[in-house]
Amino acid sequence: MPPGSDPRHAGRVDRSWADRTGATRTAIDDRLTALVGTAADELRAVDADLDPVANELQRWVAGGGKRLRPLLVVVGHEAAGGIRDDVLGAAVAVELVHTWALLHDDLIDASATRRGSPTTHRRFTAHHAGNEWSGDADDWGAAVAILLGDLVAVLADDAFASMDPTTVDIGAGQAAFSRLRREVMAGQVLDITVAASRDADIDRALQVATLKSGRYSVTRPLELGAVLGGAHADLVAELADVGDALGVAFQLRDDLLGMFGDADVTGKPVGDDLREGKRTVLVAEAMARLDSASAATLDAMLGVRHLDDDTVAEGLALLVSSGAREATSERMSALVAQARSRIDELPAGTARDDLAALADLVGTRQS
Repeated sequence: MPPGSDPRHAGRVDRSWADRTGATRTAIDDRLTALVGTAADELRAVDADLDPVANELQRWVAGGGKRLRPLLVVVGHEAAGGIRDDVLGAAVAVELVHTWALLHDDLIDASATRRGSPTTHRRFTAHHAGNEWSGDADDWGAAVAILLGDLVAVLADDAFASMDPTTVDIGAGQAAFSRLRREVMAGQVLDITVAASRDADIDRALQVATLKSGRYSVTRPLELGAVLGGAHADLVAELADVGDALGVAFQLRDDLLGMFGDADVTGKPVGDDLREGKRTVLVAEAMARLDSASAATLDAMLGVRHLDDDTVAEGLALLVSSGAREATSERMSALVAQARSRIDELPAGTARDDLAALADLVGTRQS
């Protein structure tokens, strides 16, 4: 069933997710730009050699991104009857956690590009080489990227602390914020462990998708916004049901785009997940369906950084012929349908309609 065709949603969501959340995104971007701008100015005032770090910090903010996670903090807060501006600090904090995770994730995956541009560690490697400094340029670039991620983590705490404790439940929010960060790090460790151990189990891949992306991208931001607004445990649980389904569906779409997406839109080369050796649900589905020889062929490709285009095409063909691409797409659609049924059970209002619009987006997005 195409997005939006379910008669239960007829006449209810008349605008897209982007249209519905545009004003909130602008408010988040303004707050984020101001916070990062102040931090960048402070770095430049310390020493001229910190100018490139300050510039890179601001480049991340100017580079945009979906802002999905901070927007969902606001949606969760509004579901609890809260006011958007009261939780902009938490929304910005969650976006900065995402930036921190991406900085380190690019380094872990040895990614060359992010959003169509060189990754941070590659930029600083080039900076070292361009200055003809001593030592290993790659090591220096990696070190600066790690330290920049650490700085962003500090800024996330600053953003969270900027909220007024008389308008939000800071204690409950802090617990939820900590939980979000613990889970995403646990998911990242499991992700690299599954890759290193060459684990092809579908349930294991789903566990990683849930922890590393699903809950971190959707469930926990919704929960954070709701508990900051003093939401009852029943509402938090209802939002979690929606979030888990949408979050995993969101990750499955990422897996499909990571293999088959348009590089001009995704900002990453076609089949990049093969080169990075990601043991996604898509890959696990293929391994469960292929004969032993074909499975061994696909397994041998995973994690080989310099796969040529013909070999990548062969790997993608295996994902299609095995039925893994179709199975992953069907699993994603089933999760979106599950989320929609849960969304219909939420109290009527802006938050419910926003989540319905997000459900329409998840399975069709191109980046």
